[in-house]
Amino acid sequence: MTLKVDEVLSMVGGSGENSYAFNNNIDERKFGRPKAIVKQNVLELYSLLHPKNFVTADLGCSSGNNSFVLFSDIVDGINESCDKLSLSPPEIHLFLNDLQGNDFNTVFRSLNAHKEKLTKEKGEKFLPFYPVGVPGSFFTRLFPKNTVHFVYSTLSLQWLSEVPRGLVSEDGVALNPGNIYISKTSPPIVPKLYFEQYKRDFTMFLKHRAEEICSGGRMVLTYIGRSVPDHSESVGNTYIWTLFSRALNELVAKGVIKAKDVDTFNMPLYKPSMEEVKLVTQMEGSFDIVEAEMMEPFWEFSSKTEDWVKCDTVKTGVLIAKEMRATAEVLLAAHFGEAIMDDLFSRLAEIIAEHISKEKGKHVMFTVAFQKRD
Repeated sequence: MTLKVDEVLSMVGGSGENSYAFNNNIDERKFGRPKAIVKQNVLELYSLLHPKNFVTADLGCSSGNNSFVLFSDIVDGINESCDKLSLSPPEIHLFLNDLQGNDFNTVFRSLNAHKEKLTKEKGEKFLPFYPVGVPGSFFTRLFPKNTVHFVYSTLSLQWLSEVPRGLVSEDGVALNPGNIYISKTSPPIVPKLYFEQYKRDFTMFLKHRAEEICSGGRMVLTYIGRSVPDHSESVGNTYIWTLFSRALNELVAKGVIKAKDVDTFNMPLYKPSMEEVKLVTQMEGSFDIVEAEMMEPFWEFSSKTEDWVKCDTVKTGVLIAKEMRATAEVLLAAHFGEAIMDDLFSRLAEIIAEHISKEKGKHVMFTVAFQKRD
C-alpha cells in the first residue's frame, strides 16, 4: 500500500492528553533567535515596501499554540518600522496553512485567547489582523501571484510530499529493513534517495513561493535538521527515529506486528543540513539567503517540560514520547493500526529514558532568512 502523505499526515487534533496542541508548545524563552530573525526581517521588509495591508503566511501552522509564537514578532517588526518612518501601521492579513487533515477548528477556537494575549502584550501597539485558513500542501501553489509580503514556517519543512521513491521495490523488497528512517545500518542508497526526494520537494517549494511572494518579499524558515554532512546517529534528531525503530522491532519480537510491516514503512521526512538548504536554494535561483543561524536545544525543549523534570529521566522519557505521539501517531496508525499505539509509545518512553540516562539527546535546529530576487 502506497502511503499518500497529503491525505494521511496530520498532527493529533483536539486539545486532549495526546493532542499536538497539548504536548508540542514551543517555549518562547528557548526560541529567542528565530523570533529575533523574524522581527528583523519584517522590519527591513516593511521599511522598504510599507504596504497599507501587510500579507503574511504561516506554512505548516498545525493546531497548537505554535501558530502564533512568531506572529507577535511580526507585529513588533512592523511597529518598529512604522515608528522609525513615522508611518501609520497597516492591517495584517494572516494566512494559516496546513494540509487538509489539519485540525483548523482548534486553531480558530483559540483565536480569541491569542488576540487577548497580544492586546495585553502590545497595548496601543496591537495591530488588527484577519486570519484565514488555507488547506493544501505547501509543495503546491497556495496564493495568487505577487500577493504575499512575508512567509514563515516553523519546524514543518522536514516533512516530504511523499515517501522517497525506491525504498520498497514493486515486489515489496525493502531497502532499509528494520528501520523507519536513515540509520547507521541503512545502505548508502537510502540517504541518497531521501536527499533526492528532499531536493525535488524543496525546489518546488521555492518555485511556488517565488511566484506568490511580491518583489522584495522575504521568508524565514526554521528547520529541524542536522549539523553534519552524514546522517550520524549520535547527533541531532535523526537518532530518535532509530529509537522508534527499536520500539517497533520489539513489538515484532513479541509477535504483535510483522517484520514486513516495519520493513515496508518509511517516514516521509528528511532532516537536511544547512549546507543542503543552501545548495538547493542556489540551484533553484529565486531567492538569496540573507541570514542563517543554528541552535541545538535538548530534546525536552517543550514548554511542557519544567526544569525539575529534566533530572528525572523516566518522566522526561514519557514527555518526549507524548510529543512524538502527538506528531506521528496519525501517520503510524494509518500503516500499523491504532491498536498498537499505546504499547508502542509506552515502550518508546522507556527506550528514550534509557537513552537519555546515558547521553543527552539534542535537536539540531536552524533558521534561514530568504529574500526574493528581483
